[in-house]
Amino acid sequence: MKHILITIMLLSSVNLFGQIRNFKDIPKDILEQLDKMGVDNSPLLNSYESAYFNVIFKDSLKGFDFTGKKVGFIYSGAKSNKQEYFKLEKDRFNRNYTPNNGTLYIFNAEQKAESGGYDAAIVYWSKFLVPIEKVVKRLKEKR
Repeated sequence: MKHILITIMLLSSVNLFGQIRNFKDIPKDILEQLDKMGVDNSPLLNSYESAYFNVIFKDSLKGFDFTGKKVGFIYSGAKSNKQEYFKLEKDRFNRNYTPNNGTLYIFNAEQKAESGGYDAAIVYWSKFLVPIEKVVKRLKEKR
């Protein structure tokens, strides 16, 4: 019974993971704009960043659109930012690796308020699926 419960939990969270596993799966016109992503430290996404994430997480969006959204980033358990995320992403692209495998967390109104106004969060390079409550709490913390 314990194994069935664990399996169900894992399968139910699969849709949270980014679906794009290769830079070749990202439209060329979006990849050509990588140099315009992560250029500032604002949690508000610019149009290039929004387009990128809308492709990366296309199968996990459930009607969510990154355009104009405030997004938090958590790297391996620590609060991060989009500059750090895209610096790593650009490096991975230049080395012909794969995109960061991140988990998208889309917040409801209560979680948005509690997190400090974030619409969503991307947790990347984490060995574990982090409960959404911990993601909200981490975003609320000062860096």
